[in-house]
Amino acid sequence: MSENKKTIEFSITTSRDQLVDKTIEEIKKHTYLDPLFDAAFKALLSDEEALVNFLNGVFHLEESNKIESVVIKNSEINVIFPAVKSFRLDIRATTSNGIHINVEMQKAKPDFFVDRVLLQHSAFMLQSKYEWDQLNFGNLPADLTKEQRAEREIHRYEVPPTYAIWICDFPISEQKLFRGDWAIRNKDGLTLSNKMMYILYDLTKFNKTFEEIVTAEERWLYLLKHAGKAEKLPDFNDSVIAKAIHRILVNSAPEKLIIDQANDMVWTEEELDHLALLEVRAEQKGLQKGLQKGLEQGLEKGIKKGLEKGRAEGEAKGLEKGQEKNRIETALDMLADNEPIEKIVKYSHLPESKILELKASSTSDANK
Repeated sequence: MSENKKTIEFSITTSRDQLVDKTIEEIKKHTYLDPLFDAAFKALLSDEEALVNFLNGVFHLEESNKIESVVIKNSEINVIFPAVKSFRLDIRATTSNGIHINVEMQKAKPDFFVDRVLLQHSAFMLQSKYEWDQLNFGNLPADLTKEQRAEREIHRYEVPPTYAIWICDFPISEQKLFRGDWAIRNKDGLTLSNKMMYILYDLTKFNKTFEEIVTAEERWLYLLKHAGKAEKLPDFNDSVIAKAIHRILVNSAPEKLIIDQANDMVWTEEELDHLALLEVRAEQKGLQKGLQKGLEQGLEKGIKKGLEKGRAEGEAKGLEKGQEKNRIETALDMLADNEPIEKIVKYSHLPESKILELKASSTSDANK
């Protein structure tokens, strides 16, 4: 089995439509759509048969306790959510044994990632509670009996089991292994409730080869990690996985799916906000370093030419060096994320020759 190690690269243009069109051209050069982006992720897993297979692998369920079916629901959350955009989950479903599931694919790491997990799960739990109440008590008659009122009161604050599964294409510093199982516990490790569970996958720590894959959980993680670059994916002799792989084949994918995938891969408003934050932080960091170094140089020169003149010259020189160092740090960070050279040139303000030099140097260091 071989893998195509090339990554999709494209130049920055002023027109988002042009960039989407160019991205579509690049996507069509690959064998599979990359499920690390939402459109292909949903095409791969937002299917009842595939989702059951995936969830049984995630929960390590024995044959007698396996999930038999799921109902995939509208991914919108109809609660007031404190965000500047509409709030929508990637995949939301309820299993045959009454567990409410949210499966998320997260390509980039946001600030306050853990807070985001908790905030999103809170909204998901409220939506699940509302739907659970409607299912159990929504069709009661207006003239309730004493027994019906008592039954409703018993379950007033009961919540259904809500599990969140996050598949992350970035390092999760809070956990050492590729999988982390999190819950609400006290300081002695005793679990407060088994009804809320957070399963976080760190794909950067999942390094099993094809020959090492044994479980259903590992099969799906392998597909998610390698599909975007692979020339051929294994189906592990599993008909459900084989059908899922076929859904992300570029040559047989519907045009709408390819367009949606391209839109996911072009900078979104959220990603532009994150990039702006990185630039602001970089500028502040460079200014702080420059002022500090400039003060030191200014004091030294001030002995001969005067404190005031030396401080001004030192600050200017220090600021320039600090900004140059910061540009290099920004370029190295974007190279580590496999960003296209054209993007790095635009946002680091370094010449292409310098970025290629940094890329060659970092590659050489990594191979030592």
